[in-house]
Amino acid sequence: MIRIRLDDATLHRTRVATSPLWESLSSLALLVRFPGDVPAPYREWARRARRRMPEGMRQELQDWLPTLRAHRLPAFLTPLPETPRPAMADELAVLRSAAATADESQPAAVSQRFAAGPAAVAQFADRLEEYWEAAVAPYWAGISSALEEEILVRGRTLATDGPSAMLAELGGRVIWQPPQLSAPYQTDSAYSLTGTTFVLVPVIFGAGTRIFSSAPGAAGVSYQARGAGVLEDSAAEPAVSPEADRMATLIGRSRAAVVRSLVAPATTTALARATGLAPSTVSQHLSTLVAAGIVCRHRVGSRVLYELDKGGLILIEQLNDEQF
Repeated sequence: MIRIRLDDATLHRTRVATSPLWESLSSLALLVRFPGDVPAPYREWARRARRRMPEGMRQELQDWLPTLRAHRLPAFLTPLPETPRPAMADELAVLRSAAATADESQPAAVSQRFAAGPAAVAQFADRLEEYWEAAVAPYWAGISSALEEEILVRGRTLATDGPSAMLAELGGRVIWQPPQLSAPYQTDSAYSLTGTTFVLVPVIFGAGTRIFSSAPGAAGVSYQARGAGVLEDSAAEPAVSPEADRMATLIGRSRAAVVRSLVAPATTTALARATGLAPSTVSQHLSTLVAAGIVCRHRVGSRVLYELDKGGLILIEQLNDEQF
């Protein structure tokens, strides 16, 4: 469990930012944690990512980070996002410029591997960039879209109700009991932040590991973002034939099309464009799917966004034929 105590100044300096670097490390942790089948909604991503990765890449990266499953990553490997939406190239540049100086707070197995200094960090960054290109970049358009919706939702709450209300809404086993934020973590850790900028980093691959990082005057923690169903996008795979479409058999072809189009939170209008159905038809299907617990909805300003609920993720997992 990690426990982060925020004073009033830190609470009111809370902001939200995305991080392709944190996404990459979290997704790698997911592959390490589940060497076989990975749970939905990550299963199809893991199968395709492993096919795209050069032989030995995952093992080489795991060798760099042998304590990935049990300990927190050292801060120099997880620099805080410097902007709300940094590019991977920018974050890798920050990583390469980091001074890999081991200290007593870091797991020895991790620190020793980077004891050679910046050259060792640069070598690791090269391998991580190759991993990003093979495993994460092909999905980044959908992931970034889902994260953008996540930022809009959190930003709306932050602007209208304040940071305390936003922290209380994070969910995913993240508990806000002022002045303390607590969440499951690789080790039992406690931090007290005073007059610090606090960065929340939504991560689609949050199930892989939780990242906490700190720097002078700033600290940040990752949390599981909504919209992980984006990884079930079937665009890279052959379409399901009518004869093999078990989901369509169960709930109807047009409703199945709506469910499959919810790879990221979307409006009724966007779903109508994606499925080719009339907006009124999509609206009727969404009402039924919400009532059945397959889809959930939430309001962002004047827009109503729909996304897969737990029932929808289970439905895709159970009826997700290999060719889908």
